[in-house]
Amino acid sequence: MIVPSPDQLVEDNASILAKFGYQPYGGADEDWSAMWALLKGDFTTVDMPEVPDFDGLSVSQQEAAKIYMRRRLIADRFFEECRRCHADLHKGVDTEQVERYTLARDAYEDSVNHFGEAREKLAEVLRGVYW
Repeated sequence: MIVPSPDQLVEDNASILAKFGYQPYGGADEDWSAMWALLKGDFTTVDMPEVPDFDGLSVSQQEAAKIYMRRRLIADRFFEECRRCHADLHKGVDTEQVERYTLARDAYEDSVNHFGEAREKLAEVLRGVYW
């Protein structure tokens, strides 16, 4: 269950992330094609102005895309935990809650970095540049 934050900045961040496909986890299986449709535009370049739909990717490109999308989902889950911890900070000053929030925030920031790294690798795979 998502606990709305009393901090409007946190809620604004959630609405911005929603524009890029973020939604609270509902326990359903992932729809890779639909998620890719939201994210593939990030990979258009002058050399590749049209990025294929998920089903049009090669097997290795699909795998790299799924890794990228999983990283985004992991970041989403850490964001949710960070929101819950941040909301608890507004209940009163508590050193343990501050430490809990700091840990959650650091995990979220790390997951965003991992998402960025997966994006770079996927861009290489889409261009046909393999490690």
